[in-house]
Amino acid sequence: MESVLSGVRVLDFTRHMSGPYASMVLGDFGAEIIKVESSPDGDPTRQTGTYFTSGQSTMFLTWNRNKRSLCLDLRSDRGIEVVRRLVGTADVLLENYRPGVADQIGIGWEDVRHINKRLVYCSVNAFGSKGPWAGRPGTDPVVQAFSGVMSVTGEPDGRPALVGVPIADFSSAMLTVQGVILALLARERSGEGQRVEVSMLGSLLFALTTRVGPFFLTGEDPGRFGSAHSQVVPYQAFEASDGYVVAGVWGDADWPAFCRAVDMPELADDERFDSNVKRVNRRPELTKFLDEQFRTASSDYWESRFGSEKVLFAPVNTFSKVFNHPQTIANDYVTTVQHPTVGELPLVAPVVKLSSTPATVEQAPPLLGEHSIDILRAADFSTDEIRSLIDDGVVHSHQAMGPAA
Repeated sequence: MESVLSGVRVLDFTRHMSGPYASMVLGDFGAEIIKVESSPDGDPTRQTGTYFTSGQSTMFLTWNRNKRSLCLDLRSDRGIEVVRRLVGTADVLLENYRPGVADQIGIGWEDVRHINKRLVYCSVNAFGSKGPWAGRPGTDPVVQAFSGVMSVTGEPDGRPALVGVPIADFSSAMLTVQGVILALLARERSGEGQRVEVSMLGSLLFALTTRVGPFFLTGEDPGRFGSAHSQVVPYQAFEASDGYVVAGVWGDADWPAFCRAVDMPELADDERFDSNVKRVNRRPELTKFLDEQFRTASSDYWESRFGSEKVLFAPVNTFSKVFNHPQTIANDYVTTVQHPTVGELPLVAPVVKLSSTPATVEQAPPLLGEHSIDILRAADFSTDEIRSLIDDGVVHSHQAMGPAA
């Protein structure tokens, strides 16, 4: 079965997470991802973090499946010439250098657009390509801080907190996928490519959603509410007798059912709490009652009660619980792939389900330069050219050329 992006070739110069996570999704849906890595060490994420298996960082393994690795000396003129030849065969070029760096290397938009008028050129950066912060380095925690996300994350009386997953990287990655696909669709109509830009800062500003409306209305900086919703009460984490759960009510019509679920039906008729506005205004008082009630029973008990009333509820699962939960298993949210040195490698599976052109995970995250020779051959480099590039250190290959190559 042909994948929806079959035939789309992507030159992927991105490192770390924001770009590689985006190219991984494109690869899941059939795009050919050529991960162009700078010699001698390749993507720095290969050696980032503290968790490694067979010399491979778990970070790198998490977001680099379905790609082939070409390792080049991007500091050399011959390395850039190789890139220019590849650009002529590509549909998409992805880069997430700081603004201006791709131009310095010689692979900026103005450098390559004339080579291939159908090229979709996508730049991912931290703060945008204009303004006083454009050239500053930025990874997820820095952008969470700058964007205001950290100011609304954490307990009301505590320090600003980092969101527990790299939300700036993830948000910008998903918008990058969207931008690339939109540009490819536009190319089908116009016949020409274009430049796409996504910033991590812009992605998080776009994600402020419920918090930004009140700010635009009042001009007042929003505060932190811990696990609680900023505009709906009750909707937060509560401590049960054996762990934490999240329970809530969305809209006044569900308030009586919530009260029954929590075994406090009398609250439904209490005039102090009979509307969301009143509950928000008396948040501390209501929360005190509910905290005491939730502590009287187990998470399983509350799951049964809220399930029977069809009211918002979930246990606060650990990773070991959620990845072994029947719901996760039933939806095939985990897959495995065979890695050449790691062996069987578990990964979170593609979660966008297409009935006719589904995503697949076929290739393990590549070793550095694992596919250099194959990629150059497919781009019509001769055997002598490839051998010369390898011998001169312009191309790094994980495998020897071989006498008969």
